[in-house]
Amino acid sequence: MKLFVDRKNRRFTKSAASNVAIDRLVLKRRDLLPVEVIFVENGAVVAAQSGTGLTVALKQSFGDANYLALAEAGVLNLNTVSLEAAFDADPLAVAAYLEVRWTAAGETTRTATLQVEIQNSVILGTEGTPAVMPDGKATQAEAEVGTDNDKWMTPLRAHQAVAAFNTSNGIGYMP
Repeated sequence: MKLFVDRKNRRFTKSAASNVAIDRLVLKRRDLLPVEVIFVENGAVVAAQSGTGLTVALKQSFGDANYLALAEAGVLNLNTVSLEAAFDADPLAVAAYLEVRWTAAGETTRTATLQVEIQNSVILGTEGTPAVMPDGKATQAEAEVGTDNDKWMTPLRAHQAVAAFNTSNGIGYMP
């Protein structure tokens, strides 16, 4: 996931050349997202100053210092204990904020924050037992008669059907 951050306006944009701000981001619970932060100024990519410290994190509220997830080694892991706790009541989605925080040498710390919806797309196993699907496999008698086009056959049933056909038509034994 590429995150384009306008350094002057401290907002997220759609691309390096676009100055159109993104108002929210939709993520899926338990995903692992590679994160690449790209700084932009005046519609062009700008390299971060040497020694710039960078943090990408998800948090429950603006002032929250307890992160739901923290991007380590360039990957935002959405399978954390804190984020799982936010899904305890089994909501369809959890609202959060994505924060990019950077500090360059000799400058104050800056942040850009974006609203995030984390969708609960995980099957929790509490939906009940699935209905049992009928087997659909042909019996030996059904295979030998060969009139049902809705059943499937195993290699044994296919062999038995061919042998029965050969026998009834006087073709002889088939190994």
